[in-house]
Amino acid sequence: MSKVSVIVPIYNAERTLRRCVDSILKQDYPDFELILVNDGSQDASAQIASEYAAADSRVRAITKENGGVSSARNLGLTLAGGEYVQFVDADDWLPLEAVKLLVREMEQRAPDLVVGDFFRVFEGTIGQKGSIEKGGLISRRQYADEMMKSPADLYYGVLWNKLYRRSLIEQHHVRMEEQVAYGEDMIFNLEYLLHAETIAVLKAPVYYYIRVPGSLVEQHISLNGIINMKRTVIRYYDQFYRQIFDEQTYQDRRLIILSYYLAFSTDAVPLPLIGGTRPLGRERGADVPFARGLEDSLDATFYLTGQLADRYMETLAGKHDLTLNEMHILYLLWRAGVPCTMEEIGHYTGLGKVALTMLMVRLGSAGLVARKNLDGKKSGYVFAASQLAEELSQLETDYKTICFDGFSEEERAAYEALSRRLVDNIRRRIVQDGGKD
Repeated sequence: MSKVSVIVPIYNAERTLRRCVDSILKQDYPDFELILVNDGSQDASAQIASEYAAADSRVRAITKENGGVSSARNLGLTLAGGEYVQFVDADDWLPLEAVKLLVREMEQRAPDLVVGDFFRVFEGTIGQKGSIEKGGLISRRQYADEMMKSPADLYYGVLWNKLYRRSLIEQHHVRMEEQVAYGEDMIFNLEYLLHAETIAVLKAPVYYYIRVPGSLVEQHISLNGIINMKRTVIRYYDQFYRQIFDEQTYQDRRLIILSYYLAFSTDAVPLPLIGGTRPLGRERGADVPFARGLEDSLDATFYLTGQLADRYMETLAGKHDLTLNEMHILYLLWRAGVPCTMEEIGHYTGLGKVALTMLMVRLGSAGLVARKNLDGKKSGYVFAASQLAEELSQLETDYKTICFDGFSEEERAAYEALSRRLVDNIRRRIVQDGGKD
């Protein structure tokens, strides 16, 4: 049995389906089954899904008569055999480490639900979105309090940034409402949450969501129209809070709960108006273009390994509200195990003195690094972020797993020995060129 069942409902998605499926099959966590449910598509979607199923034993392709996205997802749940369930839409795609990060939170924190941040893609730009500021394990009631702050956010309502326990889904027969045309994701989540004691908040992006022109936001539907569409959802939403709060608490917050009628998604604000966005294609894990003839060069090797390392470091940095440069510094100090001077840190990171000084002050005030006096008048810095040590060790393991995929133990040992010789050769030459002993 696979650890995760990834369910993708498909309807006329021939233009985006390959990107979606490829992103799932390339995950750095391989223990999953992929269930592609073709919901009576009129284009080549069924053929594309069948091709993937024929080429990869992890993929199952099923075609059914058109019945809507909820019926497709429900069929996927019926067929699922994994311990956990993850949903992906055929328009969208996953970051390289999405499944792994979700499963790791589930395994390490043992919650009933994992909720992650996501990248929202709109008109060639991307921005990371998340409605809860801090990661960690919270209770259902704490999650409900957070949800009241921005109840219409995609973060809470959608399926695709979450990992569910299939045992809870089956035990309580939680299914999509097939007769509901709006908010069916939110209804599923509310019903599931009634049986979830704890929720793990993952401060790392696990999804690329495409904001498609023609959505409800794009259609400028009237306020009355939105309220009418929300009538069904609000019944579930109100009932959810009635069940998790005592009567007095519910009455105290009833006006806030009913404000869902007028709430809008704060993560639907156009990306160009939000800081921290960047052009699509500049995200970690995007296809890397090479000049012709350089694919097998040393430059390509060094560049790609650097990109992979930065990919993992950037994800870990995001979880802890750090920058990539700060994570590079912490990794250096953790790996060194001894005090490093500002000069050494500057050489490693390539940062100028002013920028580096500012980062070290920030890391020091956060208790992540500590200053140590060395011989003479010099001082250095040591790693003090004990809470990150295990995650940095796991980062190295993940990195090496990708790099040495398919290597035998002998090949790996030989490569590492040759790499140490290569580093020694380069280091000796660089030290000689610097005129040092």
